[in-house]
Amino acid sequence: MRLRQIEVFRAVMLTGTVSEAARLLHVSQPVVTRVLQHAEASLGFRLFDRAKGRLRPTPEATALYGDVERLYGEIDRVRRVSESLRHKGAGRLRVAATPSLADPLLVPALQRFCARHPDTQVQVLTHHTDEIVQGLLRNQIDIGFAFAPPPHEAIAAQTVAEGRMLLAVPRGQPLSGAARRTPLPMARLMDRAFIGYDDHSSLGLMVRQLLARNALEPRSTLEVQTYSLARKLVEGGLGVALLDQYTALGSDPHAVSLHEIQPAMAFEIQMLRASHRGIPSLAEQLRERFAEAAQELAAQLGRRLSAPAVAFEHALK
Repeated sequence: MRLRQIEVFRAVMLTGTVSEAARLLHVSQPVVTRVLQHAEASLGFRLFDRAKGRLRPTPEATALYGDVERLYGEIDRVRRVSESLRHKGAGRLRVAATPSLADPLLVPALQRFCARHPDTQVQVLTHHTDEIVQGLLRNQIDIGFAFAPPPHEAIAAQTVAEGRMLLAVPRGQPLSGAARRTPLPMARLMDRAFIGYDDHSSLGLMVRQLLARNALEPRSTLEVQTYSLARKLVEGGLGVALLDQYTALGSDPHAVSLHEIQPAMAFEIQMLRASHRGIPSLAEQLRERFAEAAQELAAQLGRRLSAPAVAFEHALK
């Protein structure tokens, strides 16, 4: 179907008659009729049946309509961006982040960014790391934020923040010897309910490797895909969880205590982009706001940590 045929088809689907579709499109009724006939001839099936003066969509038309609406959503987005560029000189930025980074870091970063660039069109997506990489390669997004993913020859990565994993524990289920100064062995916690992860990210791999290296098998009755959901479950008293510090710091301090892990399980947060495309100035400015948000949240870590620390016997190398 040509774009004009799609436009007429959509108008008829919305209005139900040729006359109303013509009025919506500011054309004559014969034009609508002729375009519909050409569309049906090119498709090889009927789009509408006449019933008491109205056009009733065929099953084929109904099946086609969903894709047409999605296409119009993209066309409308292009229109808004072009209008913004024409009238205000603003730009467009498509950004994605993993779910665990969206709430604690991307939201405050966007608050600062949008305050400085109120006319910029920003499309915000939450994806898992592999989806971010694919979106960059397909030019569906401009930049993405993720915990350090495996290297990819077509993806450029720039570290924007660092952090470490913490153990989050419900306040109503404190660790034994909460006042002790010496670290509590992780092996002592294996009878606790652990919230596990169906997680193939770099953080998930690090956690699994460290548990395996220490021959530890937590008792997991709940398994989730995101650290943000794990945090909510800890707040609900459903178990303990290993969380990245940014997700952990977003927890309710009255419901969750945070414990340092020794040796530190460190990680990086990286901004990703397609290596064959340069970084737009707007993307660079959002990166700076993201780094600022991470630095401010990380500054709260010292006063949120509770005793005792939790120690693994064998560290990852």
